[in-house]
Amino acid sequence: MASDTTNGTRTIKITGKEAMLKNKSYFKTSTGDEAGCAPKKGVVTSKIKGKVYYTAWSMDVKFEGENVVRHMDLMTHNHASMPGNTPTWPYLDEMAVSKEEGPCKDDIKKEKEACKEFTPHKADGPSPCPPDGKPSTKDEADAYADKTAAKECLRARRCQLSPYAPTGKQPGCCPGQTGHHVVEAGSFYNVGRGGSNSTAIEGTANYNADKAPCICVEGCNQYHGTHGLMHTYQSTAALNSGATTQALPLEGGKQTSVVSLTYKQAKTFGVDAVGKSFPESKCEPACLEAQLDAYHNKQGIDDSTQCRSIATGYKGDEAEKAANAAVVARSSRLAAASASAPSGR
Repeated sequence: MASDTTNGTRTIKITGKEAMLKNKSYFKTSTGDEAGCAPKKGVVTSKIKGKVYYTAWSMDVKFEGENVVRHMDLMTHNHASMPGNTPTWPYLDEMAVSKEEGPCKDDIKKEKEACKEFTPHKADGPSPCPPDGKPSTKDEADAYADKTAAKECLRARRCQLSPYAPTGKQPGCCPGQTGHHVVEAGSFYNVGRGGSNSTAIEGTANYNADKAPCICVEGCNQYHGTHGLMHTYQSTAALNSGATTQALPLEGGKQTSVVSLTYKQAKTFGVDAVGKSFPESKCEPACLEAQLDAYHNKQGIDDSTQCRSIATGYKGDEAEKAANAAVVARSSRLAAASASAPSGR
């Protein structure tokens, strides 16, 4: 695919070849595992063998005034317009032949196999989602979490992050789930998460909570179900991080005094929380990080960006012990149900 580069650098070459640039360069043809004659073809763009654009790039290195893309940065597939077909895929290029490289390779294959009988992989296929509406109590949230975790497809799909507020044909959560920001949305504001009373921390003005990557969870607030588990694990990690109060500059020239940590720390806490909350999903941490970086890096946020530390929901060491017990209990229920009934996707 690299030999199909279009609109690369003109004056700077690497080993005699042009380099790819942010929002400018693309590959003419996306190939591999095409939808063939299926009428829908690409789920979002209705294309096969469409263009390929990068969705992440270096924040530090620029050629000819544009950010340079890197090996294994995320990219679209069968692109026709923004967004391209979703989910986006890591850049494998020559190594795609052997399928041995790329941070999301295993999670992509796992989801594709587990969900092959469901939409969007099967034309006119059913949804894998349970029919229930959003839970309103703790017991309802726990019951819905059991139902989703019992389905192989939804366990695998948990590893695919999606926007908090999907638009068009972007993927989203089941009707009974809610999106939880793996890097807390409030991290980038002095207060709140982007409302009229919020001011962005300097360097994060392009962040949009509705477009930021989320994991699908169960529970209508930060205390219930798996939603509560994520908050407990992330908040406890933040509290135990040793983060201190600092004066951070805000967009517009003012300052705010908040407990602060870096985006890298917040990202690590979120990824770790996914592993603890959803052990059956077995999400690859490097794949989660790649998806998070693909969005946040594009907004000018990198590992060193200072953020507000967020601690909400049940938090602290005792709360984490209770969360651990809840995860073990759910895993035991799932194992018992699996042993007594045929497994379903």
